[in-house]
Amino acid sequence: MSSTLPTPAGTLPEPAATDDPPVLPLLVGADGSECGLRAVRWAAEEAARRGAPLRIVHATPHLGRKGVAGAAAPELHQARGVTAQAYTVARHTAPSVQASTEVVPGDPADALLRAADDAQLLVLGISTTGAADEMVLASVAQRVAARSPRPVVVVPRPRSGATGSRPHVAVLGLGEPADDEPVVVFAAGQALGAGRPLTVLHTRPDDAGSWSVDSPAWAERFPGLRLSHVSLPGVTAGRVLAAACPTPLLTLSAGHGGLLHRPLDGLHRWLLRHCTSPMAFVPPVHRPSRSEPREEVAAVG
Repeated sequence: MSSTLPTPAGTLPEPAATDDPPVLPLLVGADGSECGLRAVRWAAEEAARRGAPLRIVHATPHLGRKGVAGAAAPELHQARGVTAQAYTVARHTAPSVQASTEVVPGDPADALLRAADDAQLLVLGISTTGAADEMVLASVAQRVAARSPRPVVVVPRPRSGATGSRPHVAVLGLGEPADDEPVVVFAAGQALGAGRPLTVLHTRPDDAGSWSVDSPAWAERFPGLRLSHVSLPGVTAGRVLAAACPTPLLTLSAGHGGLLHRPLDGLHRWLLRHCTSPMAFVPPVHRPSRSEPREEVAAVG
């Protein structure tokens, strides 16, 4: 199923008068939950800010089944209802955004990862509240953030704690030193686009001589960015949470996986369970491609 914002009757869209490549869409996963709809709202607002189209995808593993007398599976009707509701929310949130919807068969994480190849950003909702049994099995958010070729923003369920004028936050030092660069670029771009200051949490103790702690270097690269630095040695997930939240967006490297090839490092899994603010997981520089085999087991949060 696919739908787009309607063109006024009797008119045709004007052809693009530029040789620039087409703008890649933002991709958001819709599952019919309130958390999923909150992710759709976040993605629609971000698509409007970037001047990008929005692609809404709902995946179900039962889509190919046949119903009674060869009719379409009942899941198809339900899936179309999910995307229709998400489309309505997106249009009400950002009427100027060109939105489309798609229902695809298969595992949701795998479907979103395939679609992410043709997107600039992937957005998901997550409903965890910190309960110990919620992430015994690797969630869609964990699996996607651990393997996506594009940054992944995870939007948690609504909770108390307004962000007001609080800054965006970037966490450096969670992966290899080279992994800090894409985190810096993404976080600075988001903060500038939102007109917010950026706080940088430095977790690597030997970064004293790095350009990343030099405010003039940041000012040269990102003019107009309001910036502050905070040293956070001996980093733990709890310390990151206490130093960063609430924030409009917490940006960090997605890491390289932990013991036994778990989909995400322990710090990342803990934050997914407990963080009350949207989080952006930026792929590391040397992330293996999706075609490379990799063992994955259930991740105990």
